[in-house]
Amino acid sequence: MALASDKPDLTRQSDVDLVRLSTAGDKPAFAELVRRHGGGLRIHLRRMGAQGADADDMAQEAFMSAYEHLAEYRFDGPFTGWLKRIASRRYLRKVRNNKKYVLTDDIGAYEPEPIAHEGEFRAHNLDAALNRLKPVERLCVTLNFSGDLSHQDIADELKIPLGTVKSHIRRALDQLKIILSVKSAPVLETGT
Repeated sequence: MALASDKPDLTRQSDVDLVRLSTAGDKPAFAELVRRHGGGLRIHLRRMGAQGADADDMAQEAFMSAYEHLAEYRFDGPFTGWLKRIASRRYLRKVRNNKKYVLTDDIGAYEPEPIAHEGEFRAHNLDAALNRLKPVERLCVTLNFSGDLSHQDIADELKIPLGTVKSHIRRALDQLKIILSVKSAPVLETGT
C-alpha cells in the first residue's frame, strides 16, 4: 500500500521535471505548472491589452493548448517563455479576428486618460506605466520583453514593418523611463 508521503512533492520539482512528468501522463504535475505560472501568464496578457475575464479565458486556452502540444516543448528555454509565446499568439489572433480589440498604428489616435496634474504624474508600478502607452507600443514592448519575441517575430505576428516595431519599442521604453522616473526633490539653498 502506497503512502501519500511516497508521492514526490511537486512544489519542489523544477519546471523541466514537471513537463517531463506531464508528458508521461501525470496530471497533477501539469496542475502544478498551471498553479505556478497562471498568475504570471494572466499578467502578461493584461499587459498586452487583454481585459479582465478575457485575460483569464485566454490564459486558460493557452494552458490547454500547451497541454495538447507539450511533446513539442524542446527544453531550449524556460517553460514560462514557451507558454507566453503560445498565449501571445492566441491574443494576437483574437486581436486580428475580433473588432472588440483595436490595434492601431495611428500616432495621434490614442490619448491616455487625463490626470489632474499631468506634469506631476509618475507611475508607481509597471502596469500603471504600461497603461499610459499607446496600445500598439504597449503590445510591442510587452511582446518583446515579457513574451520574449524578437523584433522580427513581432513584425511577422503584427504584419507591420520591422522598423516600425523597433520605433514602437524605442518610444515605449523612452516613455516608460519618463513615467517611472522619480522626480528629484529640489535642492534647498542655504545661506550663510
